[in-house]
Order: sequence, then C-alpha cells, then structure tokens
Amino acid sequence: MKAFCAFVVAALLPAAALAADSVDAQRLAEARALLGVLQIDKQIDGMGTAMAQAMTNDMLQAQPNLSQRVLQVTMEESLQGIRRQASSPDGLYDTLAAAYASQFSLDELRQVREFYQSPVGARMLLAGPEIMKQVFPVLAKASRTMAPQVCARAKARLLAENVAGGADMKCPAAQ
Repeated sequence: MKAFCAFVVAALLPAAALAADSVDAQRLAEARALLGVLQIDKQIDGMGTAMAQAMTNDMLQAQPNLSQRVLQVTMEESLQGIRRQASSPDGLYDTLAAAYASQFSLDELRQVREFYQSPVGARMLLAGPEIMKQVFPVLAKASRTMAPQVCARAKARLLAENVAGGADMKCPAAQ
C-alpha cells in the first residue's frame, strides 16, 4: 500500500506546473478554497501518518532490534518530509488544486465547495478519517497479498525481455 501511495503522489507531482498553466486564475483560486474546506492538510497528515507507520513497521520487521527512539525519529522525519513536500511550490497542494481546476468549471467548483460547507458535507468530512481507519487495513492486506504475484509477474516479464537485473529481483513470499 505504501508503495502505491508513494507512486500516486510521485506521479502527480510533475503535472502541477503543466496543469496550473492550463487553467484560469479564478478556477485555481476556487480549487484552493475547496482544498481548504476539504481540510486536505489533515487528510494528507492522516495519509502521511499511515504511510510513515507502515514504513517504520517494515523497518522493525527487517531489523527487530531497532530502538523506539530510532522508530520515533524516523516517523517524525517522514511526516515532516511529507508536509514540506505537500506545501512547497508545485507540491501536492498545488498539484491537487491544479487538478481540480482542470477538471471542473468555476461554477462546479463553487457547488462542490458549497456542498462540503453544508451540514451533510461537513458530516462526510468528519466521517472520512474513521472510514479510512476501516478501509486502510483491508487495502494494506490486499497489497501484501498481491505483492508476491505482482512481483513474480514483473520478474517473469523482465526475464522474458532479458532486462539486466531481472534475474536478481527478489520477491516477497506469498502470505
């Protein structure tokens, strides 16, 4: 799961500058306002915490004797890095705003923002973290279950294409 999340974030980043150039300033401003109403910073913090926790769990599995302080510092640095990247120019916040602005008209962006400012929209935002707590373990389990098969298929393709290093690829054991 963490690899998928990292892939999604990395795939979005280069699009920020291009997408921002292709939409008008009013739509971009409205998209930024929508991100504020959506409390995207809290959502990214929640996602970042889950990703950082998964990373420290992986570290602990690979090196069971790591001290709690090492894990704590790793978590803190991971979260700070995610926050810095998200708020930097052309970072995740800018990329998200540009993506929303490129997909919705100014009127649609206003309607979406107004919905999330309504009682039911606000309730949906409040329920989001609890929903993700319920969904994330299922996604993480599915990712761990799929990883050996995906890796094996990737390795087979690399071998068939005679790609250097393909034979050295290590796949996790099936769970």
